Amino acid sequence: MRIRTIVAGTAALALLAGCGDSGGTTGTPTTGTPTTSTGNGGAAPKIGNPLDVKAFEADPCSAVTPAQVQAFGLPGVSGRTNPGAVGTACIWLGTSTPAKMSPGIAILPDGTSISSILAKKDSTYQVFEQLPDIQGYPAYIALVSDGRASGSCELLVGVSDSRTIGSTFQSSTGSAKFADPCGAATEFATLAITTIKAGAK
Repeated sequence: MRIRTIVAGTAALALLAGCGDSGGTTGTPTTGTPTTSTGNGGAAPKIGNPLDVKAFEADPCSAVTPAQVQAFGLPGVSGRTNPGAVGTACIWLGTSTPAKMSPGIAILPDGTSISSILAKKDSTYQVFEQLPDIQGYPAYIALVSDGRASGSCELLVGVSDSRTIGSTFQSSTGSAKFADPCGAATEFATLAITTIKAGAK
């Protein structure tokens, strides 16, 4: 199975534009499919320790360091900026490596908040599930089309009351992380938040 090119932030793009991005990991909305939605019922959590992501917008690939990428299981794979994504984004294409996976990070536009996402979650996503906070920041599985069985997942993490980052993960059969793509996306989001926290002095 060939890994498709990731467009990081496709879930938020669907929210902003009202439709899916055909190049993304989440596909396009399906009609007549009930939304799987769990969590806080639309009340946006207050983020008490906001992160400043402005320093990473010019170089989103710096949000995950080479050492972190290697520890994740992609030694020697460098990030590439993704001009097709909403906001600023980076992808690490491990398609041709033994890892058979490609994670991505997107820093979504200012004003794309968890509050605005929650307001439209039922009409936008096939799957929307709240996860345990990542280092104190609210996190959600947000899938326009459910690709988890195919090794794909996307998360949205609120890092301030007006900013959100996206974490995408796509893999193919044979990847050690194929069976739990949302766990892998969570792991990669954790790496990014660790770096952003360290850089936001």
